[in-house]
Parts: sequence; C-alpha cells; structure tokens
Amino acid sequence: MMGEAKKRKAQAAAWRSTLSVDEQKVANVAQRLWSIFPAQGACYRTSLFLKYHLSKAHGIDGQAVVGFVNDGTDDLYSSHAWFEFNGSKTDLGLSRPLHPDLQKAGPLLIQGHVVRSGWPWSYHATRPPAGLAAVRNMLAHPETAAHMEAMEELHLTMKATARSDDLIRAYLDNAPDSLTYDVVAQQVG
Repeated sequence: MMGEAKKRKAQAAAWRSTLSVDEQKVANVAQRLWSIFPAQGACYRTSLFLKYHLSKAHGIDGQAVVGFVNDGTDDLYSSHAWFEFNGSKTDLGLSRPLHPDLQKAGPLLIQGHVVRSGWPWSYHATRPPAGLAAVRNMLAHPETAAHMEAMEELHLTMKATARSDDLIRAYLDNAPDSLTYDVVAQQVG
C-alpha cells in the first residue's frame, strides 16, 4: 500500500505543477478549507468563502456559482454552489452531502482535479426542463410543497448573495456554528 500512497503523491505533484501561481493558491486554500471545515452540506458556505477570501486576501477573482446538480438517478436537480476560476471547478460540498443517507457523496474537486473520487454528479447553471417538471410536481403536492418552496427561496437568496461581496460577508459572519469568516480565514491563511 505504501507504493500506492507514493503514486498518489507523485500524481498530485504532477497535477499541481501544471497550475499557474494563482491556480496553485486556489488549490492550496481550497485544500486547507476542506481539511479544517468538516461540515456536511456546506456548498454555499465553502463556495462563498472561496470567492470572498481569494479575492480579498489573495487578489484572485473567481466566481461562486449557484446552480444545480443531479446524480443521474432521477429528475431532481438540487440547488448547489461551487467555485470557478480560469474555467475550472472547485467543489468541496458534494464530497460531504447534507444527507449522506439520501445523497450520494460526490468527488472532492479542486481546480478541476478529482482529489477524492465519488459519485459522478452533473452540474447545471439552470435547471433543465425535466427538473422544472419535477419541481412543479412537488409544488403541487401538499406534503412536499412547503419544503420545495423553502428550497426554491433559498436558491434565489444564495444566487443573489453570490453576486455581492457585502452579502457574502454578512452570510459568512452569521454562521450558526460561530465559524465566521474571520475565524475560518485565520485558519486557512
């Protein structure tokens, strides 16, 4: 097994050598964030943190994308956030789903590189027609309507938040677990 560990380390070093200086900073910050922030279902927090922190602390302007993901097993397209820089995705959230008993853990994706493998989710900027039909169906049923309305509202709120540094900072500073922006930024560097 030691040979496998050396092989993975060499592969990671080879991948990192292909990255620009800024892409290496993105990868380093993302890896540290994933290591110190073990919360499940934290796609919004981690993506918004990366956007805000990389911009403010490192002068790197990426984008927190609030879109949708699908695991390929049904037509539900869940609201999800990831970070993009130079055309590459960083997704720390799918590897630690909010409901691991219901959702398949996806890969840990850093600057377009699969650091840890997982279920292959697809990414979508907008919800496709089949997903829209599934939402309409859930909104039409009293037992799922309230939950779906809340999820749709959250998606719109997070989409708006991702476009404003002030809203991102307020969101991060109102963390329910006291892991505010300053606390996390100090640990991430």
